[in-house]
Amino acid sequence: MPITKTIARIVLVMDELLTLAEAHERDELAHYRMLAFSFLTHDTRVSRLMASLGIQCEMRLETLDWLAQELGLPPRTLRQPQPHRNSAHLAGQRVFIGDQDMASDEMNQAVDRAAYSLNFYENLMNASAMPALTPVLTAIIKQKRTEHDVLLEYCDGYKGHLRTAASA
Repeated sequence: MPITKTIARIVLVMDELLTLAEAHERDELAHYRMLAFSFLTHDTRVSRLMASLGIQCEMRLETLDWLAQELGLPPRTLRQPQPHRNSAHLAGQRVFIGDQDMASDEMNQAVDRAAYSLNFYENLMNASAMPALTPVLTAIIKQKRTEHDVLLEYCDGYKGHLRTAASA
């Protein structure tokens, strides 16, 4: 196989992996922003946590953009995240957390989603034979593991004890 064909395939694979990671991270960013907004009236501490996790998503998007540029791939600009896939479903419903049960459900879903995200990046790392991606994916996996642990600890520590915004 000619060397140019091999290089073209490697570039295509790296671009595809980065595109997958970018799309996943944009979805995570939109989700954390939605949760930060939703928890605003129920528990400002959780709202700040979700906003902070959203900022971490923005930083990972910048890292992915930097990596693409370093690899000579087409530049990725930090576009606005796509609306959350449930936004049409939420349009006719309350967006704010209204009670303890809703808060607990949202926190449990956030933990499950963080576990999924960690698994996503571990699978992405396993699918990648590209040494250039390894340090970035390793760092993201470490961040995602921490993210999951923080959400799990927060969820367990405050299960049934989430405070309202007035008492925060």
